[in-house]
Amino acid sequence: MTTMIQVENVAKTFTLHNQGGARLPVFDNVNFSVEAGEALVLAGASGAGKSSLLRILYGNYRPTAGAIRITHAGRPVDIVAAVPRTVLDIRRRTLGFVSQFLRVIPRVSTLDIVRDPLLARGAMPETATERAKAMLARLNLPERLWNLAPATFSGGEQQRVNIARSFVDPSAIMLIDEPTASLDAANRDVVVDLIAEARAAGSAIVGIFHDEAVRERVATRYLDITAFRKA
Repeated sequence: MTTMIQVENVAKTFTLHNQGGARLPVFDNVNFSVEAGEALVLAGASGAGKSSLLRILYGNYRPTAGAIRITHAGRPVDIVAAVPRTVLDIRRRTLGFVSQFLRVIPRVSTLDIVRDPLLARGAMPETATERAKAMLARLNLPERLWNLAPATFSGGEQQRVNIARSFVDPSAIMLIDEPTASLDAANRDVVVDLIAEARAAGSAIVGIFHDEAVRERVATRYLDITAFRKA
């Protein structure tokens, strides 16, 4: 198996500059790896640092210490030390982030939002459109909404657009932050199936799932963040 993520001695402490520079330690000396085809679920109580760790893996937060090696274009790249251009390339070609929330783009249709990742990776427009339509249908988003911008959609509808965009062409590494929070049971099942299919195709997945039933169906392994909690 191929190691897709290697986390080495990662620590994070937030400095609260608007509160006199107070320091808020989160975790220390985090070490783990994730192989292609695995689904590592982050566990621990609220406030343990699960979301912070996910954002560190994506390069949104900078760790206080440590290295994070992402297998990108066939070689490990430390995303902590990488220049911004390299980080953007890793995100475009290797590393996807599935959040709870859709960043709504004014006047861009739902169909265009979902097919954009395929176009960015070189798919022909006709192919991208058909795959985007199939994914939206699979997530039970009504066809009458496909040509509308999703700014006025419900929370659950926006979440399904976000999931469709992420899974229409799954990344080699997928970071998933509570993707089923606003979904009904039928659509939760679709998301679980999409994750299983991405894993079967070789994606390495790291996720946060507050729904215990979903968590148990998705996980191949757990990592308890509280074990790395700083005193």
